[in-house]
Amino acid sequence: MKKKKHSGKAAAFGAVLLILAAVWAIFRINARGDERPDGATAEQRIEYIKSFGWDVGIAPTSITEIRIPANFDETYEQYNAIQREQGFDLRRYRACYAYKYTYDILNYSEPSPVPICADLIVYEGKVIGADISSSEADGLVTVLAKKG
Repeated sequence: MKKKKHSGKAAAFGAVLLILAAVWAIFRINARGDERPDGATAEQRIEYIKSFGWDVGIAPTSITEIRIPANFDETYEQYNAIQREQGFDLRRYRACYAYKYTYDILNYSEPSPVPICADLIVYEGKVIGADISSSEADGLVTVLAKKG
């Protein structure tokens, strides 16, 4: 009785299917596009902040180059939890340099002895993080979408 040698053909067919599945997945990912908000221009950043009901000035009060830590300590993990709550995740950007744009909030509803600010973290023209915060030690830090 002769044994048929289909194992080589089956393996080749399986490899072709695997390659086709990988190519399909890559095209699906690229077809979705980059879902992070645009933040390359001042207009894009201000419009993004305003989309949550905040009023800010026409220019940031500060622009700072930051480095997202390679290893997150407990404080940074807590900050990243705020980011994840609103659809961001800074773990993807460990050890990367980004810019933090800070804008004074002009319509914060509660009186505060220090300015309340909106911060946007922008990497390669895309917003990768955002928060509302105060400058005082142990002060306010919350998601951009939560109105005070």
